[in-house]
Amino acid sequence: MATSTTQLDTETFLQEFLPSSPYNHHERHPHHNPFSTLQKADRMPENELSDLFISAINSHGLVPGSKASHYRRSATPLLQEKLADTSAAVFRSQDVPDAAHPRGLDQTVSIQFRSRRKGIDPFDFHCEDRHHGISERARRRLFDRISTVADFAFAAQHRVFLFMLLVIGRRFRLLRWDRAGVIVTPSIDYYEHPDTLCEVLLRVSHQGENALGLDPSAIRLQPTDVDFLRMDVASLKTPADLSHAERKLQESETEGPLVFEYVRSLFRTSLHGDWPRHRLEVPDGPNIREFLVGKPVFCASDIVGRGYVALDCKTGRFVWLKDVWRASYVITETEGDVLRRLNDAGIQNVPTLVCHGDIREQATITADFWERQQNLPSAVQQPLSPPSTATSSHSFPASSAGSRKRKSVEEPVFTPELLQNANAITKSHCPLRQHKHYRVAVEEVCMPLKHFQYGRQLLSIVLDCLRAHQQAATYPGPKLLHRDISGGNILIYPRVRRDKNGQNPVMAWTGILSDWELSKPIDVQEPASRATQAERMGTFQFMSVNLLRHVTKPIQISDELESFLHVLVYYAVRYLHSNCKHVESWVNAYFHEYVGPGRDLCCGQKSYTIEVTGQLRTWILEGPLVFRSPIDFVLSTILKSLRAHYKVMDYEALQAAPPEPPCREPIRSLTSAELHPTMPLVPLRDPEEHPDIAEWEADWEAGEKVIDERPTPEDRALAAKVADHKFMLELISRQLLNPCWRTDERIPSTQTSTGNTLTNNVSPSLEPTPRAASASNKRQRTSGPERNVSLPARLHTSARRARSQARTLPVGRRAKQ
Repeated sequence: MATSTTQLDTETFLQEFLPSSPYNHHERHPHHNPFSTLQKADRMPENELSDLFISAINSHGLVPGSKASHYRRSATPLLQEKLADTSAAVFRSQDVPDAAHPRGLDQTVSIQFRSRRKGIDPFDFHCEDRHHGISERARRRLFDRISTVADFAFAAQHRVFLFMLLVIGRRFRLLRWDRAGVIVTPSIDYYEHPDTLCEVLLRVSHQGENALGLDPSAIRLQPTDVDFLRMDVASLKTPADLSHAERKLQESETEGPLVFEYVRSLFRTSLHGDWPRHRLEVPDGPNIREFLVGKPVFCASDIVGRGYVALDCKTGRFVWLKDVWRASYVITETEGDVLRRLNDAGIQNVPTLVCHGDIREQATITADFWERQQNLPSAVQQPLSPPSTATSSHSFPASSAGSRKRKSVEEPVFTPELLQNANAITKSHCPLRQHKHYRVAVEEVCMPLKHFQYGRQLLSIVLDCLRAHQQAATYPGPKLLHRDISGGNILIYPRVRRDKNGQNPVMAWTGILSDWELSKPIDVQEPASRATQAERMGTFQFMSVNLLRHVTKPIQISDELESFLHVLVYYAVRYLHSNCKHVESWVNAYFHEYVGPGRDLCCGQKSYTIEVTGQLRTWILEGPLVFRSPIDFVLSTILKSLRAHYKVMDYEALQAAPPEPPCREPIRSLTSAELHPTMPLVPLRDPEEHPDIAEWEADWEAGEKVIDERPTPEDRALAAKVADHKFMLELISRQLLNPCWRTDERIPSTQTSTGNTLTNNVSPSLEPTPRAASASNKRQRTSGPERNVSLPARLHTSARRARSQARTLPVGRRAKQ
């Protein structure tokens, strides 16, 4: 979810989003103040405030056909763990039971309460408070809370946008959330001006579900619907379901369409509890294809992407469906377009496209209103409410519940959000991103890479994805670079494989290289302009040191190969036995340290490994990090070539640098006496009188040598190996045949830490998103307000990212999950 806000006066807000209907003229507001019991609301505790406010709405019928109510939490929570007990909403009357609270899944408009306190309003940027630090933290907490409510509504209800009433004591604001940001009205005293709030509620009552933000392409299923029953039947185990364990197969096991046990299990789990079920539309050329989904298997922390195990209504097969909000300003192919090209070219080990397309031209509009505000005259139209602050735009820095846990000493850290600052420069100078609703379905329902079972298997899976990358980059059709090689985009997919004669079937775990929406043609090599930098994406923990150091450079094959290395390093250190005693600290130092572009050793231990030593070490000044398996040889060999590559690259950059301008003669040299007027000049004694001095000078001159930084022929030969894929493909292929592999290399799952897990959002996993310093590499919306417009927290424009990222990367503080 985005973190920026634009303010509109109340009248404009209502005209644009809650237009008056003919019925409004026949229904009058109450003659007396319906909020008379709330005169002292500024001094009420939150629970009393919410109870009296809800009672006032319902007792005076301010929302005809609907009711305001607190609601019960879902039995299968996804993002609502932080919801306040006072959270309420407007519900259609038929959804409110007589003797119980309605379900939060059925709300139409959210209502959030907070007791009054100076400086608590997260959208009041002009409040002056002596206790600024305390107020800032309180505003951030409140923003975190209401954004969590919006997160929940977007995740559970398939919304295009969400209306929310924010009630703080005796004042309220009307909010409209979408994936680009939030539009807010000025703060209004509803006790002094009850007609304004009554008008808002009356207009809400006359809006249909689509006008209140629900997605018409997602049809809510009821228990009496045939498709609801169809999902129950499809979730049942069948004798034909195939285990995904690696083993030899009988021919009878390979007959007919295969359904893996883990896929049906994921689908069955998505139907548990009271989570709503939907029938989703996905364009399929000129036609529409429908899929049945329950609870998302993955939901990005930024709520721009969700991933489902879906049931195809046409074929009855399970597919992986990504429901995302992609950055619409990027003039590039959609993920489905790229997958179609890859599939048509016969590229192996990539997802197989089923169908895809933008959904009913649905797009975020917050950025449009921000741009419109820049063209408005300074005079603001007279609002329905009393005069208030002028329309403005602000933003919220990335933070989350996890970011509250900080080290006692905080150091300024360059986080991925800062690298993404260029991403905000899209059209005009609008700081907000525009998104379009997009869905894509693929055949393969994969497992995340963290499920690999032993080192040789890990290497084999990565090799499959490396082959896919090589084919995509070199085959005549696509000629693409992926541009986001990361642990979350390298997935595991079980396949039936046979020998060269088509006999002896076995179940083998193979690699799938997914999330191609950021790919670009390999022959596009121009330096990145400011607009191009807006597309500099990727998962920063796995990006090459070269790209993190020089953000304007075009991506090369060598950068992608380095990213594959970092994936191997991460999963080997995290999950395989080694002599690394402090895995968590090592992972933080290698993957999460980044001080910004243009600096030496900008990536901490990763830079030191790639640029200086060419060797993995348990710590910078300690001994080598070893796994005592063939993976040691693979990693060390690749590192030697990468170190040579950086040596050659840095030397050539230095040689190509323009000569330094000659120093101009100073007007007059200052004497030592003028430089140090208080220090008397003392003539130096003859060195012969002091033989120690002469001896020191002789030793200094003898030991002083000019360090030769020129690459040797061996360096250039090693560096040339990472210019294409051949070297790494052959190296890994040979080592897979090494007889020294063991199957007991994996650290037991009870011993592996889950903190700082580096995965992207596509995999059907609820694994936490990665954190970089304080920030996720995917955008976080749960953040507090700030004057400067915020930027997407992930290093890519797509929504991943169900990558899909959700995703997205997120400022300057360290956090630990």
